[in-house]
Amino acid sequence: MAKPQLKRWYSSRDSSCSTKASIVLIGAGWWSQGWHLPHLHRNEEVTISAIVDSSPHPTSNLDPNLESLATLATRYDCPIFHSLAELLESPIGKSMDGALVCTPHATHYAIGVELIQEAKRRYEEDEKNYNPLSVLMEKPMTTDVDEAIQLHTLLMERKEADKHNKDENDQRIGGGIGCFLVNHSANFRPQARAAHELIETGKLGDIRHVTAFFASPLSWIFDDPSNTGWNETRGSMLGNGFAWGQQSHILSWIYHVAGVENLVPSKVFCHMTKSDKTGADVSHAATVICSNGATFSLSGTSLLPGNAHSDPPVAKRIEIKIFGTKGAVIYRGDDRDPSSGKLEWLRGDDEEEMGAVEVQCPDLGFEFEDLDQDGNGPASLQCFIDSCLGLDYYVGADCLTGLRSVQTIEAMYRSHVSGNCESIIDSTEES
Repeated sequence: MAKPQLKRWYSSRDSSCSTKASIVLIGAGWWSQGWHLPHLHRNEEVTISAIVDSSPHPTSNLDPNLESLATLATRYDCPIFHSLAELLESPIGKSMDGALVCTPHATHYAIGVELIQEAKRRYEEDEKNYNPLSVLMEKPMTTDVDEAIQLHTLLMERKEADKHNKDENDQRIGGGIGCFLVNHSANFRPQARAAHELIETGKLGDIRHVTAFFASPLSWIFDDPSNTGWNETRGSMLGNGFAWGQQSHILSWIYHVAGVENLVPSKVFCHMTKSDKTGADVSHAATVICSNGATFSLSGTSLLPGNAHSDPPVAKRIEIKIFGTKGAVIYRGDDRDPSSGKLEWLRGDDEEEMGAVEVQCPDLGFEFEDLDQDGNGPASLQCFIDSCLGLDYYVGADCLTGLRSVQTIEAMYRSHVSGNCESIIDSTEES
């Protein structure tokens, strides 16, 4: 069944590009060359309109065979820009449908602001017929809580500016922005959607407690001093390592599935252990207290033996349990073996069915991050492309979900440094 179109603005697109999304990739490093570029290139609904990177030949310890920008330009038949400012001065930058941001974590905020400003320019130039700019930001959204708050505020300002033009079926943020998604691919899986639907429709009642465990075989990254993007701090960061690099995935999943209004973090206590070689955090135990009194226990480590990117890869292990006043959801398994687990709903809403287990998405097993390098890419990428095309899409991780994760992780680092329970920094006005 075809997806319904958001016809008010989709129909205004130039007919020459109405069947393909014009997408620019910002950042041409390891993940872009191994995943994003091949995925976009295989998709017949996408044109890779440009690649942006400040280095003529990107390098990464995680892949010594990265190609130069000149080679990428030939391979993907697109122009190269060496800065976002240069792109935005060009006709391509002024007309692109979407930007996929895959740059170092600390650069996300500045790039996000520039893209929001470009969207604002389009809206102010022609608020009735503007071409929305959609954004897919790699995780974490930022590594600075103030920057995350400011991004959320800027997006809500665009939403408010355009509310008089939108109807209830229009999924755009508005004010020049199509979507602003964070690339937590697990959130866009059918299992995450099903779990979110259970909670959204009241099947679990009020959420009271969450436990979550995440183990990744990635110590080889966090123990290597040359992996500076994963291990060294920048700007206001109090630490770097597993929490920013990995635990953001599981936090984003919890906040999306449980609902960002149901679990609003208020205070955090955390202790971390660190690599002797780099000082990066490699494990942590945290307690998160929410504004409604709900609690969750968060544990994570990179100390699982093996390598997630070896051949064959060693799997990550995930376990999430969400408990409400009427039931519970349990989701656990090995992310390389779908048969290792199922999404389970434990019923507590019916006396006759008390404690009964109902498997959700029975045809699917356990699937978390989508790391497949083949095909057209994860569902998160497909939802971003759908937004670029003016189609309905699933919002698995928006700016507020990204903000909640950043707030929690930032407080975890503060708590580890101070040895105290730390309050969440939150100056946003929820819309």
